[in-house]
Amino acid sequence: MSDELCPVELRGLAEDRLQFEFVLLVDGRGRRLPIWIGKCEAIAIQLKLQGLGVARPMTHDLLCNSVERLGGRVTRLLIDDFWQSMFYAKLCLEVEGSTEEMQVDCRPSDGLAMAVRLGVPILVRDDVLEEGCIPAHLFDEPDEDVDDTR
Repeated sequence: MSDELCPVELRGLAEDRLQFEFVLLVDGRGRRLPIWIGKCEAIAIQLKLQGLGVARPMTHDLLCNSVERLGGRVTRLLIDDFWQSMFYAKLCLEVEGSTEEMQVDCRPSDGLAMAVRLGVPILVRDDVLEEGCIPAHLFDEPDEDVDDTR
């Protein structure tokens, strides 16, 4: 088991053949990690990726604003476990007056929605990435054609 953390890029959102939404994360070695998410989280992520605003704060905006108002700062999203076909993640925060990093358990989809809003790094533990990645030849389209503007 490798504890090495690999930076990944959120390449975009897509639907599988059953119309379930997923995000595609890709690391520097080209490993592709799809994470299936709910429709609401997909909308929240897509709006931000497209630079579209909404009249009132969405749930993830509320969380980001609350962390900031309480003296914290989200520094990164860590996807650090894969167990029984489910990914686990933590939002990592710096809190005013503390020298220790605080980690808050979250669903990867919520963490991703916050990470794209805040522009913080997304890291995946190497063994999680290795276990969950999908070979490129299983995708219908090459990764540069993944639709991130849907």
